[in-house]
Amino acid sequence: MPHKEEYEEPTEEFTPELYPPFPDDIPTLDIPTIGLSKLLDGDAAEKDRVFDACVGRGFFYLELGGCDAGSMILDGADRIARTGERVFRLPLAEKMRYKQARKQLFGYKFAGSSVTDKAGTPDTAEFFNVAKNDMIVPDAEMRRPWPAEILDSKELFAGYIRNAHAVGLNVLAVLAEKMGVDPGEFARRHRIEEPSGDHVRITRGPPRAVKEIPEIQTPSHTDSGTITILMNWLGGLQVWSESARKAHLSNGQPDGPGEWLWVKPKRGCAIINLGDAAMRFSNGVLCAGRHRVIPAPGAQGEWPRYSIVYFVRPEDNCLMKKFKVKGVPEGSEDEEEAITATEWIFRQSSALGNKLDD
Repeated sequence: MPHKEEYEEPTEEFTPELYPPFPDDIPTLDIPTIGLSKLLDGDAAEKDRVFDACVGRGFFYLELGGCDAGSMILDGADRIARTGERVFRLPLAEKMRYKQARKQLFGYKFAGSSVTDKAGTPDTAEFFNVAKNDMIVPDAEMRRPWPAEILDSKELFAGYIRNAHAVGLNVLAVLAEKMGVDPGEFARRHRIEEPSGDHVRITRGPPRAVKEIPEIQTPSHTDSGTITILMNWLGGLQVWSESARKAHLSNGQPDGPGEWLWVKPKRGCAIINLGDAAMRFSNGVLCAGRHRVIPAPGAQGEWPRYSIVYFVRPEDNCLMKKFKVKGVPEGSEDEEEAITATEWIFRQSSALGNKLDD
């Protein structure tokens, strides 16, 4: 055994205080900044702005300062990223004990388990999906095992989940109000205590390996859930320049003309985007933003990229039916109307190329 003084702690990877600035010479997406404190205070102008963002591109910055819920997300994301670093340091064999199973999106996804294009190029990111319903209940009621590093931080995850979930529902309530939908309608489809696909995703993308050709860490897609709350410290997120109503997934790439635009991380802000469930419930009034993730640009690409995402998804038994109100266009009733959220999300994940059986 080495002497105590000979032991060296591993060098930390998640060090946002050391990251270089985002380059100022690359094309970025212009999205609005919405104040969470203003939304919570019922500011009418801010409600109009968030609705405009969600019927347009489906992406916006959410400024988190000035309220307790926002402060908890800011601080909690940083602490969860550090927890994630400890998890990703585990040997691969240990991480694979918690790998995702068929029709189970929770657990560990290893790098290379998804394809990024029609040639079958593997993705390069690993992530851990930490289930909402296991983190907010006593240990005896959890449905699956978790690494000790996550269990040691269970209280942190529970607090983060409750705050992020409440923030997501607050935004959805504003959108419902603007569409003439009962604001409680979204809440009834996303009750926090009910089983659902909601989870915290901790992602680690490796540093850029090739300067000229970007490796795809997460392929082109729209999120399958209702609303997504992203915290990141380095660039890497790109959004397709055309609305997701026009650009559909085709062999890992949008099939409509356009270009990928960078979304610059903004200090003190989360990046919010809507998913396919919001677009389905509203019959296309709301927009799901198409996006992908590659290594960060410029000098930022020399660092591993960590991100923390909370996905608000419909309850497992929720029927994916459109809202029946004047502000939501009518559509034909088809057999898919009766599909549950569980099956809906599995189909969306399968279309993305996830190999959950491997």
